[in-house]
Amino acid sequence: MVHWDIAGPAFRTNPKICNRSRKTGLFQHGDSSGGLIRRKMAAMSRPKTIHVAIAGAAGRMGRRLCALAGETDGLTLTEAFDQPDHARLGEPAIPGNDVILASEPKGEADLLIDFTLPDALGGNLDAAVKHNMAAVIGTTGLTETHFAAIDRAAESVPVLWAPNYSLGMNLLFALAAKIAQQLGDDYDIEILEAHHRHKQDAPSGTALQIARSICDATDKSMQEHVDMTRVGDDPRKPGRITMQTLRMGDVPGEHSVFFAGLGERLELRHVATTRDTFARGALAAARWLHGKPAGRYAMNDVLGLT
Repeated sequence: MVHWDIAGPAFRTNPKICNRSRKTGLFQHGDSSGGLIRRKMAAMSRPKTIHVAIAGAAGRMGRRLCALAGETDGLTLTEAFDQPDHARLGEPAIPGNDVILASEPKGEADLLIDFTLPDALGGNLDAAVKHNMAAVIGTTGLTETHFAAIDRAAESVPVLWAPNYSLGMNLLFALAAKIAQQLGDDYDIEILEAHHRHKQDAPSGTALQIARSICDATDKSMQEHVDMTRVGDDPRKPGRITMQTLRMGDVPGEHSVFFAGLGERLELRHVATTRDTFARGALAAARWLHGKPAGRYAMNDVLGLT
């Protein structure tokens, strides 16, 4: 299990900070013991609790986000909401918690986490802007219209969108791009993804991001060089990338990238065995995003991969 500790202490007791503190007035005249600076530094270094609102809180991913938010240092579940006609409205969002499932956010949270559906994204972004909440978005199956809405919201609040919040998957994006760049068109590239039977968009946003990362690294176009399927009399064309999709059982998410040349094949593979992988990544991203200025952010920023 990978544990992320992105948020560190704001201050440490060292001469550099003490020297700067004298200039900013944290020492008062005659306070030779440094007691005042130590007290102020201790108060300022206490982590601020970030109040989180979960969209789609009654769904599979939403329930896990609600449960894990209370287990994440520095975060507390403050609001949980879902569709206005959901049967569970008025009930506790999760057992043992006094947060009640509502039909919309009330503006009591600092940050919104949205892993819902494309049709709900616009309203959730509007709520984030209205209530001045940062937004962590994990919804996939988005169109250019949706991304334009994210960009507009990011003019007012910090917004982080990612197709996948797993640390390992985000490293795979970078590795796939580097390998494709080094191997060139002598190696055929195939992307295979598998998810549970209930997933609505295909191919997955993660598979599309793998292809996008490869295209960006090799100066190719998603429109011109990526095939979403292969049917009938359709031999492979050099330099093209093909994606294949599986929907079965309760698979949380599996992605493989094949680089096949004559006489050898290289495979990159990522397997998620639980949705908690994505939930914990999103909550870590929420901690990182809180307090950032308005703008558009990505997991590369969170992980320092840019």
